Amino acid sequence: MAGIEVPTLCHAPGLRPQTSCMICVVEESNTGRTLPACSAKAEEGMVVQTNTPSIRAARLEILQLLLSEHAGDCEAPCRRMCPASMNIPLMLRSIAQGDTHTAARIAASALVLPATLGWVCNAPCQVGCRRAVHDEAIAIRDLHRQVAEEALEQHAPPLPCAPDSGKQAAVIGAGPAGLAAAWVLRRYGHACTVYEKAAQAGGSLRALPEERLPHAILDAEIDILRQMGVVFLYGCEVGLARPLKDVLGQNDAVIVACNELASKEDPLFLAKEERMTIRAVAAGKKAAEEAHRAIAPKGAGAIDKPYDSSLGRLNADQVAHYAIHRVDPAVLSRPSQPEHPREEAERCLHCDCHAPRSCKLRRYATQYGAKPRAFRAAERAPIQAIHRHGDILFDPGKCIKCGLCVEICRTQKEALGLTFVGRGFNTQVKAPFNESLEAALMQCARACVDACPTGALVFSTQEEHKP
Repeated sequence: MAGIEVPTLCHAPGLRPQTSCMICVVEESNTGRTLPACSAKAEEGMVVQTNTPSIRAARLEILQLLLSEHAGDCEAPCRRMCPASMNIPLMLRSIAQGDTHTAARIAASALVLPATLGWVCNAPCQVGCRRAVHDEAIAIRDLHRQVAEEALEQHAPPLPCAPDSGKQAAVIGAGPAGLAAAWVLRRYGHACTVYEKAAQAGGSLRALPEERLPHAILDAEIDILRQMGVVFLYGCEVGLARPLKDVLGQNDAVIVACNELASKEDPLFLAKEERMTIRAVAAGKKAAEEAHRAIAPKGAGAIDKPYDSSLGRLNADQVAHYAIHRVDPAVLSRPSQPEHPREEAERCLHCDCHAPRSCKLRRYATQYGAKPRAFRAAERAPIQAIHRHGDILFDPGKCIKCGLCVEICRTQKEALGLTFVGRGFNTQVKAPFNESLEAALMQCARACVDACPTGALVFSTQEEHKP
């Protein structure tokens, strides 16, 4: 009521204090005691400090202890391996559901040139695909090429841009990095002019033979930028035909995306044209984000990079256990068949979390600067199979044993419910008597999912990143 936030992972309105996560600790100045805010009684004369350096340090250590036994991924390994950070699992789920329109938008929002990259990308994402340990990686590159080319054939409109910001930006160079930078700037609503000394955009991609990259595909994706409002000036070499100081004087920000021209002048941002096209796209996007933060109104500054929990590499035995209930057994034995996009997409093991935004553990880990594997000597919990009942998924590896679902089952008089099984570090939340998740959550599944502070208990249809 006073507007003071006290973090918590085990509190829900209407339920008795669980006093399990301990991240809500505060300091009572008169006595010097550290108290759990959820269960401490308010007394006359108390002086409560909620955000002192010592309290923040205590909360950080608590978070890192919780994370030391958190066996789950925030983001899928394929997405981590993609320099442009495409939300690959979400794209694959959209394709598996027959929604190629959404899949194409997801690909475009990260790759800028998804069809072009479908021809030329080295596909580092497929190196990280966990399915490859079981049999063969998902054909991610082929799938985003197919949905992007389908969108081009259907003349799908480009992704929307923010309202006109009143700011003017320039990009020098129309290779992959320059195109990506221009695309991001226009999405933010900034007017954008691209200066290119050649007669066409595309940079080194233009030198590729037709069988390596159909130039009609590249031209179609460049035309999308033109539809978005990007202005291209060809045959205009900055530094020769157009002095750099003139370009700087006419724009709020200038991005140099050509390796021949470099300068320390301000406001000038560099986007390196990397040899690997996907890395060039990533460089262009990064430079445009930096330029946007420099010219955008106050309050549009840098956002903290979210904490990213990672299971790391799994061996074949671990993947076999990990895959249980993630896909149908018949799909698990299905070979790769990229010529059938929907069937190929169904092979995905869905390694990402369904609650990447609402997960309070991740939010606080980001806010307090938690370090992955702070307790490196601690043995990681073994890989556990998820439990599934219809659309409900329970991932024991992500459970922090907060007790909220146990308490909800008790208060709502669930016939069987969930309970704590085991003692100490071996404690787990499970259905009693080795019963199924279906038997445990007959009537309060929705309440338990809504209260879960992590991605341990979710609906498989829950998509927090859906565009």
